[in-house]
Amino acid sequence: MTDTESIREDIAYVRAVAERTGPGHVPAIYVIWAVICVCGFSLVDLVGPGSSWVGIYWLTAGPVGGALTWWVAARAGDREGQADRRTGKRWAGHFLGFFVVGLLGCVLAATGELTWSGLTSLWILLLALTYFLAGLHLDRRLMPVGLVLAVGYLVTLYLPEYRFTTAGALVAIALVVQGLRGRREAHATN
Repeated sequence: MTDTESIREDIAYVRAVAERTGPGHVPAIYVIWAVICVCGFSLVDLVGPGSSWVGIYWLTAGPVGGALTWWVAARAGDREGQADRRTGKRWAGHFLGFFVVGLLGCVLAATGELTWSGLTSLWILLLALTYFLAGLHLDRRLMPVGLVLAVGYLVTLYLPEYRFTTAGALVAIALVVQGLRGRREAHATN
């Protein structure tokens, strides 16, 4: 065997191992967002979709949750030796894109093209797409959360009472289940 073939096999082996390891799983992140979602969704039923309190909550909870997520993920990556800035930037860009598009959606409500209740449901639909695409491209565990968010979107349209609270509870349950499921999978591979 030549040196070139040996090097090629070694590189193929390292690449296969790296591809199998995948992203680290941090259940605390799922819990953080479960709490943020159940509180924020329920707030809509409590104060009404057009209330400025809903906007204040999400303009505060979103960035604080994002910063907390980054901090928890960075600590977990350092602890596991899998700190990857490129991947972190992809995650941040993905969810920042959702946030910016959602803010642009606020223009629809501000100009009267969409009701505030409709905008709130639209945010949930955008979040469903965001989580589904994150599941497709970043971490498969998020795909079912995206599907549950899509169901939550429908709940906000058709349930007569406590529709946003119900959607928030469904999403929180999905996030916690996926967080626990990922933790169980991580323990099974160790």
